[in-house]
Amino acid sequence: MAEGSTNTIGFTAETLKHLMLDSGAVYKNYGLTGEALMGCTSGGCELDIVPKTREIKADGIKGSWKGGTQIISVDCTLKINFLEVTTDILKAALMADVDSVTNVGYDTITSKTVIELTDYIDNIALVSSLSGSTTPVIIILKNALGDAGIKFSSKDSQDNILPCTFTAHISPDTPSVLAYEIRYPVIV
Repeated sequence: MAEGSTNTIGFTAETLKHLMLDSGAVYKNYGLTGEALMGCTSGGCELDIVPKTREIKADGIKGSWKGGTQIISVDCTLKINFLEVTTDILKAALMADVDSVTNVGYDTITSKTVIELTDYIDNIALVSSLSGSTTPVIIILKNALGDAGIKFSSKDSQDNILPCTFTAHISPDTPSVLAYEIRYPVIV
């Protein structure tokens, strides 16, 4: 029986071309009309792409078997730690209404009892640098909805961060297409 490699270090000359260098920038409606930076972050972002699977059970098989795992769904979320807090960020994170007329000098943000199609953001993108390329890595969540609410703690003499989580949603127009994509540059 042949032995595999005995190399115990994963670092190679190619490693230097594949390092994510910074926390990146977050865009609303990336590549679309109305594209805009969402706001300054601190502490970066956290991307979760989690497939949910199920195992097909076959009599006589005492465990999972190759080819017997099926994808049920894929959940994709992006947690953004906003340092900058704007009305637009609060509106998106809370699926809220904004009244800019009633209280002069204030945007009044209020909750709703119904999620409307306009509460979905066409996409939210995390655009980050890769060490081996001048082309960025772009992670896009389609039909993003801020469905986790907010939990905010303010403290003296510290950066006050507003964590907001957005979830990608499949479009009814393309139900077999998952709601995220990763554009990873080809390294030459």
